[in-house]
Amino acid sequence: MPDPTLSVIIPAHNAEPFIAETLLSLRCQDLSPEELEIVVVNDGSADATAEIAGGACRSVKHFQLIANEQPSGVSAARNTGLRAAAGDYVTFLDADDWFANGHLRVLLDAIIRLGVDFVRCDQIQATGKTRQLRRAPVFRRNEALHTHDYIVHGWTQTMVDFPNTNTGVFAHRLADDGTLFFDESLYSAEDREWNWRLMLEADSFAVLDAPGAYYRRGVGDSLTAVYNETQLHFIPSCAKTIAQTRRYDNPAFTLKALHNLFALADIHLQRRAEMPRNLYRRLVDGVAEASATAAPDEVDEVFRSFRPERVRRLRPITRRMEAKGEA
Repeated sequence: MPDPTLSVIIPAHNAEPFIAETLLSLRCQDLSPEELEIVVVNDGSADATAEIAGGACRSVKHFQLIANEQPSGVSAARNTGLRAAAGDYVTFLDADDWFANGHLRVLLDAIIRLGVDFVRCDQIQATGKTRQLRRAPVFRRNEALHTHDYIVHGWTQTMVDFPNTNTGVFAHRLADDGTLFFDESLYSAEDREWNWRLMLEADSFAVLDAPGAYYRRGVGDSLTAVYNETQLHFIPSCAKTIAQTRRYDNPAFTLKALHNLFALADIHLQRRAEMPRNLYRRLVDGVAEASATAAPDEVDEVFRSFRPERVRRLRPITRRMEAKGEA
């Protein structure tokens, strides 16, 4: 039997409330049975996720249901699916999200026509019945672009600030050198490190006018619902990215990565009232440590881009950095 063209990789952990709707959306993508493969990684679910997925995909020609006895985390589950996928192209879809009718047909045709490493699209964020469009921060659409040209644009948002995993189709060959795999040590912000790595290591991409990727907000077990130590994984995520940027002959990449670290730290500090005291201390110490490789002039340049209120909120971290420098 010929291999499929496109594999959809779905990590699923206790996804019983949503996975049937997610899988139903894949039956409406204008893809032939020969073209589409669905790979569901049941990541240690304690509910009926596996049974629902198996029933919903009973008639799918290319379907894999992979079972992890114990939860491994979303990064490891995606990687398991990526290793098993047979398609020349892959996309990722969380078990509570979905695609609009015909969406994958548009993305698949575009990546083949343009001959790029990956294509991205805008995202629609769904909160109950409310829909909000989040645009990928690139004005040039439907044409091949060089990744490094879209990492830095002053201090404005760029493609490295658009890490959504369900908004793209990717050439499977990017997995050959590890670029497409997720860092399994990260239990949050794994998509940020992954997205930066894509933009650094791939050569070409395109952004399409095809807003058909839906992201469900407000799910009860969302990481944003309760503050815990998993939230602090943005720190090693950013630290890994800062280290990666040093390998390229463009200091602006490192400044952008530092900017990301401090901007995310500020967002977390605004939730200080929700943090246990020990996590607050780990946040302050962790960000100070992650920025330790930066030269003072690099930090100064980043902070000159911030509004005074952000500089004020970051003061506990900068005091810790100063104390480390004096030690």
